[in-house]
Amino acid sequence: MTEALRDEELRPVPKERAILESFFTQLGMFSFDRAKDYVEKEKDSSKSAGAIWASLLAALAHLAAAEKAYHNMTFLGQKLGGQSFFSRKDSIRTIYTSLHNELKKVVSMGRHPPGGSSPYLEELLSHLSEQLCHFTQARMEIADLYEKMHSLSSQKTVNSEELVSTLESIMQKYSSRFHHPILSRLEGSFQVEVDVLTQLLRCQAQISEWHFLPSLLNLHGAHSKLQAWGQAFERQRETRKHLFGGQSQRAAQPPHLYLWLQRLQGALLAKFTFYFHEALSRQAPPAEMKALTARTSPDYFGKLSAFIRKHDASNVSLVFDNRGSESFQGHGYHHPHSYRDAPKGMDQFPAVVSLPGGERPLTHWPNVIMIMSDRAAELNSLDKVMHFYDDKVQSTYFLSRPEPHFTLVVIFDGRKSEKDSHVVAFLQEISTSLRNSKPFSTLKPGSKG
Repeated sequence: MTEALRDEELRPVPKERAILESFFTQLGMFSFDRAKDYVEKEKDSSKSAGAIWASLLAALAHLAAAEKAYHNMTFLGQKLGGQSFFSRKDSIRTIYTSLHNELKKVVSMGRHPPGGSSPYLEELLSHLSEQLCHFTQARMEIADLYEKMHSLSSQKTVNSEELVSTLESIMQKYSSRFHHPILSRLEGSFQVEVDVLTQLLRCQAQISEWHFLPSLLNLHGAHSKLQAWGQAFERQRETRKHLFGGQSQRAAQPPHLYLWLQRLQGALLAKFTFYFHEALSRQAPPAEMKALTARTSPDYFGKLSAFIRKHDASNVSLVFDNRGSESFQGHGYHHPHSYRDAPKGMDQFPAVVSLPGGERPLTHWPNVIMIMSDRAAELNSLDKVMHFYDDKVQSTYFLSRPEPHFTLVVIFDGRKSEKDSHVVAFLQEISTSLRNSKPFSTLKPGSKG
């Protein structure tokens, strides 16, 4: 960087800098239309300005339009050969590629300024455009990731760790590549989005391994960042005067991407509350715990309790298979240096949740483990409900597997038909919901999860 750039505050470009800062502030608050209108008006009112300034303003108007399309996720799920002008993969890529090419021209203009121009301004605009080129490339790579996530919604399982790895490589590649103070709002918004998505995907992977503390920390971190990010909408209130001089305030509608991240966080909170219900219930009285779980969506604990009451089930349990897990120590948090003998026998299959009593039914547990072992191949398909009647104990067992380490078990006294539609539908509904792949389908606006 040259001495002129380092001495930025002393350069004679206060008007242009103020315009740029105002534009990126609007962009950072998701006021895409307002930001676009602002730079277009500036472009029209400064036609006598240099060519590089006009070119950058035109590119910024296109940047605002691109950011609006990106945050509203309208590019997802477009079909090849459909009515859209762009193909499925090219839609958002075409917009950002065109913008990238525009910005490269501004960079080139700044490096070869015409005679009589302002070298300080040329250098600033060229430098900003170069950093924005990196930003557009980062946007395209994350847009590709959202495309991939959307396509995973129909899968039985989602490899969250693989998605996190992709996000981390993108961050490593573009970290500090668009760091100019004028771009701080843009950089900050980008960082928060990636941080939140990374923490939520990590949380999903950790809940599926029944790791309490890492799940909690990532879920809390994502929640805190989403709250801070949401304050941008509060700052963007539009004040309008009534006919009689009063004023009303209307909060800006958050973009679809933000709302989707909130929904994903809500789905993970519900799953976390269910999988770690025993550890969490130690921190609150039963009535308060019931009220708190009722606020989650879906309320898994409430659904299981209602099913037991309605269909007179003897027990509903979620079983965790901890075989091969060297770090397993039981419910909740354990100090990393605490020692406990590896579980053996039936203790390798603890009940994550067991209703109605809270304790797993010990007389039934050998049967449950035997069925899980004998019908492992069918359960591992993740789309079947297993049925078993034991004449000796006069009990019927239904099992389904929401994800690899967990099995949902429903036990009835007496004989129940394997075709009992209420039981089968209930297990399929809960198992599908716990896989948590459905939220990825709602990445596309208008989709139902």
